[in-house]
Amino acid sequence: MEYARSIEAPVQMANGVPVAPATMPVLFWQAFDIPWLNLTEPLIHGTQRFSYEAPITAGMTLECELSLTKVEKKTGHQGELTLYTHTLVCTCEGEPIVTAETVLLSVGERS
Repeated sequence: MEYARSIEAPVQMANGVPVAPATMPVLFWQAFDIPWLNLTEPLIHGTQRFSYEAPITAGMTLECELSLTKVEKKTGHQGELTLYTHTLVCTCEGEPIVTAETVLLSVGERS
């Protein structure tokens, strides 16, 4: 409910149980040590996509795994771009709940 309030989203209910806003899995990144993102240059948020099998509801205990699934180099208007594609998979009691794909970009040569 705190997250919903922080993004000014209405709290949805399912069978009398609060349902988390669709973007809530972005908070789960805070629980991970992500050494491949220890860069000196800033990152730009590219794209983000959420695919739900079931809603995240109050009281769930989620097991989440974050993976770097793709690193791609491209040339853009500002020079070399590196795209880091991440996949976050969350399950509850072994059942898939949500998969979130996030692309972060760095501009310039990696330090």
